[in-house]
Amino acid sequence: MNNALVTGASGGIGKLIVKRLIEQDYFVIGVGRNEKSLRELSSLRNFDYIIADLSKRGVAKRIRRELEQRGVKKLDILINNAGFAIAKPLLEQSEEELEKLFKVNVIAPILLTKELSDMIPRGGKVVFVISAAAFVNTVDLPSYGAAKAALHYMAVNLEKELKSKNIYVIKVYPRQVATPFWHEKVPKGSISPEEVADVLLKAIKKNKSEVYVPAYVRLVKYLPRWPVFDYKFKF
Repeated sequence: MNNALVTGASGGIGKLIVKRLIEQDYFVIGVGRNEKSLRELSSLRNFDYIIADLSKRGVAKRIRRELEQRGVKKLDILINNAGFAIAKPLLEQSEEELEKLFKVNVIAPILLTKELSDMIPRGGKVVFVISAAAFVNTVDLPSYGAAKAALHYMAVNLEKELKSKNIYVIKVYPRQVATPFWHEKVPKGSISPEEVADVLLKAIKKNKSEVYVPAYVRLVKYLPRWPVFDYKFKF
């Protein structure tokens, strides 16, 4: 049986990805902070979970230890999906808020990939759920957009590094998605998490390097840097 690890598995896109993978006969380990939500998923066959806060120092090594203690020696797919945003001007964001945001959105996925890379076999996949915000100026979510731009940059370079190990990197760029991420203030035109999960799973099957959801979002890569996009909301 193939194994997969999904971060941000307790809700939104992550929860759907877990269910889709289980439907395809994967054994899935979900990582998240919401134990109640993860425990609900544990009623599914072929599912286990790890409670972890990706903003904490040393969390990648702890996740590695948890996997080893549970007898998981191989990961066919690693999906770095966890993320969150702060809807405040940069001058109002504290040092602690900025550190936590960049740890979860940028540093944790890179360190987790590094820590687990030797568990990923030849032909395995590492998925980064990034965002179209990597290519536009999201004025209401300035630190989030900056973090996603940083993750994009790192994922592009990590793709080259992992190629020598025959590990595929898949980068996913959705536009805003209707999930609890928005704290019940979902922007107009948001797409469904089901659409993102379905596109992501197809990309895994076809070994695509990058996918955009919807497909036309690809056009933002070719706009003048940096076009302004204002969500016009506050959490």
